[in-house]
Formats: sequence, structure tokens, C-alpha cells
Amino acid sequence: MNALYLFTSEGLMALAGYTSADTLFAFDLDGTLAPIVDDYSAARISELVRVRLERLISLAKVSVISGRSRKDARDILGFEPHLIVGNHGAEWPEDSYLRNHEFVACCTAWRNQLHEQLDGIQGVEIEFKGESLSIHYRRTIDPQIVLSLIESAIVDLTPSPKKIAGKFVVNLAPEEAFTKGEALMAAMDGFGLKRAVFFGDDITDEEVFQLKSVDLFGVHIGKDDWTAASYYLNSQSEMLDILDYMIMIIETQGRMRGTGVF
Repeated sequence: MNALYLFTSEGLMALAGYTSADTLFAFDLDGTLAPIVDDYSAARISELVRVRLERLISLAKVSVISGRSRKDARDILGFEPHLIVGNHGAEWPEDSYLRNHEFVACCTAWRNQLHEQLDGIQGVEIEFKGESLSIHYRRTIDPQIVLSLIESAIVDLTPSPKKIAGKFVVNLAPEEAFTKGEALMAAMDGFGLKRAVFFGDDITDEEVFQLKSVDLFGVHIGKDDWTAASYYLNSQSEMLDILDYMIMIIETQGRMRGTGVF
């Protein structure tokens, strides 16, 4: 079934049914909370989005599940929500039992192997992120040819990585690492919550949208026929209005219950 546009009376009513203080609100970062930029190191969320997110954090549990490292995600956000999971689900906070430092050694070995094979290809950038790494090729002259060279280099890596496709980027993570979907389920379990709302824009976010074992409301940023999300937004710029809407719903619920959320 194709995703439906969220900004309709039916879509907003459906979202309202999931919007409450006992829901986990989870977000991808690039292309969702922050606009996509050519220079991935220059990404930032707007001040307007940051203010809304901080308000949402005061009302409900909020998690960011990003392909970025946790440090990069914090820098882009400008604050720390209840939970940041980095590296596509592989990197958890230091005090989490899910943190696995062996993943860093594995990705270090891959980085060294890839530099031997990909150095000299104009426009290719290898981003080492600790528990995963990303091979960017957005700036190459012929992305399809370069992608073929990248794929050939990945085949030779030892140990064999889990490959996570993206937009002009190939992400590599250890086979044992969590996917974004598994990370969302672990976050829900850790917070003791039974349902979640998740916003994402990338191929990696489909691992969340495809979950069948949790009560999930999925929203894809951008209209795509292939997404497993139930709803979509036309663009990242619409996130601001959706954040306002969810905050209004929870604050109204709080007033009606007289729980003193203010």
C-alpha cells in the first residue's frame, strides 16, 4: 500500500491517535530534522526546529537514531535528547550495555583496506565514525562508475561487513550491529513504552518502517512509492509544522487531565 500524505484531516487524526506522553518520538537526523547539504560536515538543524524539539523533550521521550556518530549528531542538534543512537544502530551511550567497542576495531581495519583501494578516486570520501564508516561519492563526476568501484572494494573486505545503502553513500557496519529497526525496539524496551512515532527519509530508515512486531506510526520524508511507511511529508521543511502539531496535542491532553505538564 502506498504511503498517504500526512497533512490531511485523516492523516493528522491518525497521528493524533499515537501522540501522547507515553509514546516514543524517534527521528532520523539528516534529511529529517536537518536539511540535506552537499557538505555533510556542515549539516545543522534550524533554531526553530531545535526549540520545538526541546519542548517535545519536556513532554515525552525523544530519541534520534542516526547514521552519524553520536558526537556528530549532538553537534548538529545543539542539545542532547533522551537518547541518541549513532552509526545506524551500532553506537550507544558509554553507560549502555549495548555499547560494543569491538565494532571500532573492525571498522578501523576496513578503513585501512579501503584507503588502499579507493585512494586517488576523485570525489570519494571515507568517513570513519567509530562503530561504522561511510563511503561518500556525491561529489564524483560519474557516480554510477564510482559506485561500481566502491562495491568491488567492499567485496574484498575482511571480515565481511553489513552494507547499508544510502543516497550517494554506502555505509558499512559489523554484521552483529543493530539495525535502526532493532535500535528502535531496544529504545522502546529501555523506556518501557509500547508504541512509537518515527520520522525518516533514507533507505536505512526502511528497517524501522518495515517493523511488524511493534506498534509504530511511520512517516517518510518525501513522496516515494517504495517506502513501507504509512504516511509521508512532501519535504523536510514540513517537520516544523508537524512538531508544533504533536506538541499541541500532548499539551492539550495534559490540560485535560490536569496533570500539570506546564
